[in-house]
Amino acid sequence: MLGLRGVKFRRYGTQGQAQYGIDLAGREPDGNYIVVQCKDYQSFTAGDLRAAVETFTRGRRPFDARHLIIATSATTQPTQVADELARLQDANSDLELDLWGSEQINEYLRVQGDVVARFWTRETATTFCTGAPPQGVPVPLPDRQEQAERILVGPLQTNDVAPILRRADAHLATAPKESARLYGELAERLDDAGFRGHAVTMRGKQLDALVDAQLVDEAIDLAAHLAVVALHFGDRDEPRRLLHRIEQLTASEKASGRTQTALAQRHLQLVDSAVKSVLHPLGHFVALRTALEAPAAEEPVYQPLLVLLFVESLLALDPDQVQNLDGLITAAATRADTELIRRITEDAVVRLRLVRAEYDLAERTELKRLARHHRVPGRQAALINAREARLCALEGRAEEAVETWRDAVYDAIHAGMNEDAADWLYAIRAVNAQYGPVTSLIDDEHRLAQALRATGTGRLLDRVRSFREQALSAKVNGKSVEAVLSARRWLTDAVTTGDWGSEFEALDFLGDLYRESHESSLAAQYYQRAGSTKKLKELAAAVGDLTLPLGPLSDAPWWVLRSRTTIVEAQADLIADETARDLLGELTDLAQRARAGEVADSPFRNLTHQVTRSVCALAARGTPEQALAVLDLLAPDVPRGPNKYHHSDDCHASACVAIAGTHGAIAMKALTRLFDLADGGAQKALELVVDDKVISLLRAGQAETEPRAGSVVPGGLVEDDLIRLRARAGRLDDNGLYLADVARAVIDPDHAAVRERAEQARARILRHREPTPGIAEFGTRLVSDSYLVGKLGEESRVECLDKLMSIANDVREVATSRRDALIGVRNLVVDLPVHIQQQVFDAAKSFAVGDQDGSHLDDELTGTPHPLSSFKISGGSASLRGEALLLAAASATTPEEQAWVRGQAIGLLSSADTSHLHAAAVVLSRLAEGVTADLDADFLAAHPHINVRQACAVLCLRHPDRYLDTAVRLAKDSEHRVRQTLAEAAAQTDLKRSETASAVLELLARDPRHSVRVAADIRSRE
Repeated sequence: MLGLRGVKFRRYGTQGQAQYGIDLAGREPDGNYIVVQCKDYQSFTAGDLRAAVETFTRGRRPFDARHLIIATSATTQPTQVADELARLQDANSDLELDLWGSEQINEYLRVQGDVVARFWTRETATTFCTGAPPQGVPVPLPDRQEQAERILVGPLQTNDVAPILRRADAHLATAPKESARLYGELAERLDDAGFRGHAVTMRGKQLDALVDAQLVDEAIDLAAHLAVVALHFGDRDEPRRLLHRIEQLTASEKASGRTQTALAQRHLQLVDSAVKSVLHPLGHFVALRTALEAPAAEEPVYQPLLVLLFVESLLALDPDQVQNLDGLITAAATRADTELIRRITEDAVVRLRLVRAEYDLAERTELKRLARHHRVPGRQAALINAREARLCALEGRAEEAVETWRDAVYDAIHAGMNEDAADWLYAIRAVNAQYGPVTSLIDDEHRLAQALRATGTGRLLDRVRSFREQALSAKVNGKSVEAVLSARRWLTDAVTTGDWGSEFEALDFLGDLYRESHESSLAAQYYQRAGSTKKLKELAAAVGDLTLPLGPLSDAPWWVLRSRTTIVEAQADLIADETARDLLGELTDLAQRARAGEVADSPFRNLTHQVTRSVCALAARGTPEQALAVLDLLAPDVPRGPNKYHHSDDCHASACVAIAGTHGAIAMKALTRLFDLADGGAQKALELVVDDKVISLLRAGQAETEPRAGSVVPGGLVEDDLIRLRARAGRLDDNGLYLADVARAVIDPDHAAVRERAEQARARILRHREPTPGIAEFGTRLVSDSYLVGKLGEESRVECLDKLMSIANDVREVATSRRDALIGVRNLVVDLPVHIQQQVFDAAKSFAVGDQDGSHLDDELTGTPHPLSSFKISGGSASLRGEALLLAAASATTPEEQAWVRGQAIGLLSSADTSHLHAAAVVLSRLAEGVTADLDADFLAAHPHINVRQACAVLCLRHPDRYLDTAVRLAKDSEHRVRQTLAEAAAQTDLKRSETASAVLELLARDPRHSVRVAADIRSRE
């Protein structure tokens, strides 16, 4: 129906039934009814209108409808009909009346070819539905000769301007007041002709002339007006210069002893606060709000424009605060309706009302009615429809948003605003991408917009240069403040015009600027509104222990909710325990509603997947009841067919392990769920089955010679539970699932299947294929196979060790395969005789010093890929020194060999290769206490790499009394993993003998990170 979105109409009654004055009835989204009375008349009089309305109002009013539409095929243009409609509306104040005549219906049908073809004929549709506007007076073509003259000669040198300018200059010395009048007249002409820059120059001359004429109040008034107009157009330097001029004039008046008028003081107050607020890079509007709300005996004529600038900026930058300014907005709209600022506030009233419509349903409904019935100019109708479409998109009503933006496009084309129409076509495309459906036709709006921009360049907002271009240029040139200010105006214009695509681009761009300027909280706010989850994760990783702002987990579009839940997942470790419990409850409820389809989501269910991950991140932080609720929530994700993957698999499995480790009472239920996932082939679950935390739970009680059935073991499990879980681990291995053989070898090393798997692993290692020229193979089982072979006899282990060493020595292998071989050797060498360990140590030395570096396809597969490469791949470092150093440490048997390893590790601390640093840190932390006794922990504590500082944390607690200050400094390290390592090391120290360990644990017990607090509190939990 004409302009009624989201309303589905049905016929009311059948022939012969009482219809009480209506033919159609439709229910609005808010539950109210709209009814329509249809009149197929040749002519329609005021009496016909009165009779139609009275038939409805004097009857029983079906559905208690509050909106009646009289639709007729006749014309409704006579003044008597319009007057009668106004009288009837006054008489029925509880009823909204609309009258649709042939004029309105025909205009709508011109763009509804399918409707015309259905009820008339295809030929009629072809002729009638042209999409062209009604005939009118043709616009005269511009005078190209005059235009060329103004551009090439200069607008100040043309015949109509130059004489007036000479007269104004001539009067400046003798009659400055007249000169000021003439300069003002010239500025008006230049503004009308589009030469705004030259007009500003004339205004400057006018200002100087007023000062010369001792008309200081008029000069201040003009300067203030020009400053506000300059701010309105996005200028930054001119408002500051004019403010300085006002301050000079004010100071001069005070110095001369003249009494300053209240209006002049008001000018200074408003302009000063406006310049400081609007041009503040962080968007602080407190000063401007205070000034605008301050009582004043007289307000300048530009005050509504300043309010408009303020509230539109606030709507774009901090929309939740706009509703608090209702009184200011309403008063400004009322005043702007009577005191227009030429060329600036033609749309000011509508724009102020549109800001009110953001929070006032009545205002929103009225503006929609005005646009629908063309009671406002076409440009304003287009703007109203675009803003309404934006609100619909924010509310999740995608279909209504698309249709309303189409109305805006239609009105904009008729109003000559092709650029805005093209922007709104892109808005339709963006909404379809956000809400669906995603089809092969999604780029149609893009092609239409490109075609439309080739036909004209009209815009709703008059801008000399695009704020988007200014922002991008400023960023490229390293002008951060200018980039931020331009980007904020870019965002404000996008929100003001309902330019949906540009709004998201500006939000994301502002987030980037604030992140680069170390304003992380502001960056997070803009990223949340833009739905930039990837950048939010990167920001959360970069800010360390800073908690990013988090909005409510309700009453927001799906992409905002997704962003907020992304922060919860990324910063779960930073959330306070009590807050974590509250959030877990909210997230679980949101996840349940999202999975039930009760929450608007993307076509790919991005919100549902993210909120599920966030629930899992906090699953162990709440109560046991909440943890059970999480397991129940995820239960439908367990059953699956072969090779089936669920988006929740990884976080689901991790949550099971965390719950089992935290809530002993439900540990069995959590671990059972983990094995259920593993049975289904979920890779993360299979990996976690061999995780140290799970293995430690499954092996609990195995040290007892005769475990008693029903006895409780650490972790809250009973022996019967462990027997069942170990049996399930065996069944995973029987089914040949990934890593299950390793799990069984750890849990039940004497099982016959372990020996069988070990023999199979031995055969795979010994049958490892020789490299084929021109072919590179990635991914081996050498590491896991070497672990399994460790269950065989010495002869088999030595045999496999020799084979692995030959693979490591083969430069025809790729670097990743050679590294796997070195790790495999390390797994095997530990329990072999000393003479074999010495042989391995001697072989490892050449690798550790870098003599064996250089593998097949190193340039193509290792290191950092070329930035211009179309296919980027990196297999890590090409160097084998790190893994070789770990092997040397594992095979060193004498103090001299261990000292050599320590020296090599210290030497690698200056390497730029992170794999070297990691290996060196691990080696230093594992070497015997006597070997590392003379290491300078203070030196290691200052190292920039986290792994080295982690090693330092371990070494400090070996000699706690010597390194008290260093340990305390590490307890305040910016990287939480260093603090966690320190806490774990301190918790293993005898607290009765070490005051340092006690002091460190006391510090870390108050750490902002949950994981660090848990590590520091581990002893009390035991």
